[in-house]
Parts: sequence; structure tokens; C-alpha cells
Amino acid sequence: MSSSIADLAMLGRLFDEHRVKLLAMINRRLDPALRARVCSEDILQDAFEIAKSRWPEFQRRQQSASPEDCSLSPYSWLYRVSRDALINAWRKHSSGPRDVHREMPLPEGSAMQLGASLIDRGIGPMTEAHRNEIQEMVKQAVAVLKIPDQEILWMRFEDQLTSAEIADVLSNDKEIITENAVGVRYYRALRKFAATWKRMFPNAGSKP
Repeated sequence: MSSSIADLAMLGRLFDEHRVKLLAMINRRLDPALRARVCSEDILQDAFEIAKSRWPEFQRRQQSASPEDCSLSPYSWLYRVSRDALINAWRKHSSGPRDVHREMPLPEGSAMQLGASLIDRGIGPMTEAHRNEIQEMVKQAVAVLKIPDQEILWMRFEDQLTSAEIADVLSNDKEIITENAVGVRYYRALRKFAATWKRMFPNAGSKP
């Protein structure tokens, strides 16, 4: 079903309302290697095209939603659409001999950024050399986690999504993820990071 002019105008206003946050999310996730081939504005435009095809279904979901349904946040829907556009761009530009990952990784340096939000900051003042050493250790520990564990920690810490929003992002036609399930996955991911950190660096003197 094609969207009417009024529908497109409504969708456009929705994108305009969340444009800054969506671009910031894409920029955080855009790996430097991919950034050399495509810009965040292009990905957001692709996301708009995807959203146009999904807009009728999103409207139907909103109209039929019960008061208890907390998985219909417009922003979480736009976030998922934009994330899908980013994944499509990665697949397109990582095809053939360029494909060095089986799954879309978080951007280079993101493990360090994410880990810095997870480890205990009570390790006292550090020299630049010590800080660089800790950052490299954190990068190694986070990189060991599976992509889904990194992803849920990233959505919580870096993209600052609520559990309800994460549930909406992760849900699909085949599986509905509840807010409680997100809490369980998040807790498990934190525990995996803590265990990995202790195993890899038992004398580091810091814990998540």
C-alpha cells in the first residue's frame, strides 16, 4: 500500500522531530571504513525510504495497540529503521573481498568507548600511559563479548535507550522481546563483561 501525501508529511515531521538524535546514533555507529564510502545523511535518507514502506504497518500497530503495549514508541521505531539502513549499508559495502566480518561489528574504537562506561572509575588518577593501557585492556575485554551482548550494552549505555525501547528495537515478526527479557539479557551481558575482565586481567584492580 503506498503512503498518501498526508501520511508522508506526517512521517516527515516525525523524522524531523528525531533527526538530531538519529544522526547522532548513526554517527556513533558508523565505522571509519564505512564512513569513507557513505555518510550518515545518506543512511538517514535510506532509512526514510525504508520507513515509507513500513509506515502503514506502523500506523496499524499504533491504532490497534492496547494501553499496556509499551513497544510502540515512535523513536524506537525510527531507531530500528535507521539501524536497519545502517546494516544494509554495511552489507552493501562489505560484500565480496571486503567482507571481513560475519556480523556488522560496532565501529572501531567503540569497544573502548563502551568499556569506559562499564569499568569502575574508582581506580584513582592515571598517567596518560596508564590510561592508554587501561583503555586497551577494556577494548580487548569488550571485543571478546558476542555481538548481541555488545549490542545491548551499547544501546543502553551509548544510545541511552530504555528497556522498553530496546525491546521494540530487538523484536521482529518472528519473536517478540519483552521488557523483562531485555533486563535479563542486559544483566547477563554485564556479568559476562565482568567475568571476562576478571579472567583476562585478574590483577587490574578494577571491576565493572
